[in-house]
Amino acid sequence: MYHLCSNLLNFPVTFDLKNKTWQYFILFMLAATWGSSFQLMKLGLRAFRPEEVALLRVSISFIALSPFVFYHIKTIPRDKWKWLAAAGFLGNGIPAFMFALGLTKIHGAMGGILNATAPLFTLIVGSVFFASRFGKNAIWGILIGLLGTAYLVFLAGNSDEEMDMIYAFFPLIGSLCYGFSSNIIKLKLKELKPIIVTGAALMMQAPFTIFFVLLLGIPSKAMSSPLHTESFLYICLLAVMGTSIAVLVFNYLIKHTTVLFAASVTYLVPAFAMGIGFFVGEVISIHYFIGMAIIIFGVWLTNKG
Repeated sequence: MYHLCSNLLNFPVTFDLKNKTWQYFILFMLAATWGSSFQLMKLGLRAFRPEEVALLRVSISFIALSPFVFYHIKTIPRDKWKWLAAAGFLGNGIPAFMFALGLTKIHGAMGGILNATAPLFTLIVGSVFFASRFGKNAIWGILIGLLGTAYLVFLAGNSDEEMDMIYAFFPLIGSLCYGFSSNIIKLKLKELKPIIVTGAALMMQAPFTIFFVLLLGIPSKAMSSPLHTESFLYICLLAVMGTSIAVLVFNYLIKHTTVLFAASVTYLVPAFAMGIGFFVGEVISIHYFIGMAIIIFGVWLTNKG
């Protein structure tokens, strides 16, 4: 059974990720998965508090990958554990809390667009903390992307009385954390297999998250009513598809391409998030499209330079 699942989880290896077609195919699939994750979070928030959604998401994600983590655990060099812990908390733990908290007061589509700032933060973090170099195009791209973010938060968001745009800053903090995590994975964990990076990073948080899941009585709460059970199942789907499998595939992409190419999945995530948001009844104003276009243009220019 292990070998069958291992083969399935290792499917990107059978593809030629040096081939641009496969690279863009993986980007598209990741965008569709993560674009839907914002609505899955909101469905989870119908019955659970933000911290409960985050704790369940990380815990279930680890449980889904735990057989593979323990199989490979002896192969992990001792000096890599601190980087795995950092990648886990910055790439999974903190963003899970930040996005869940933000989505209590903003639309899922807005969360998806704000997530598009991750490549901007990836470059900023890489240059400030990891001595990465960038050119003039990248500087202009960052400025334009941040301008689009400000437009989205202060104009597009404030035009919708259903949202409190102070909460938009929580997803931005989550995106900043993604910037740190992406650089750590590419520069400090590049020797490790993606399954190890994904699973071990989650394992570093699991003792804390599982402890609080049990302490807060969340399993009992999940079975307390049909609404709680339904929301719990949505969180399970979010954890397994949106975290365990998607993060694993994302780590493969980072390993076989570049940090910025992998992070550019966020070009497509906003479109899926907006489409799904419109389908479930969220109000998508013209400001959403303008703000998204400015941010994506900034990200594109950043990648050029």
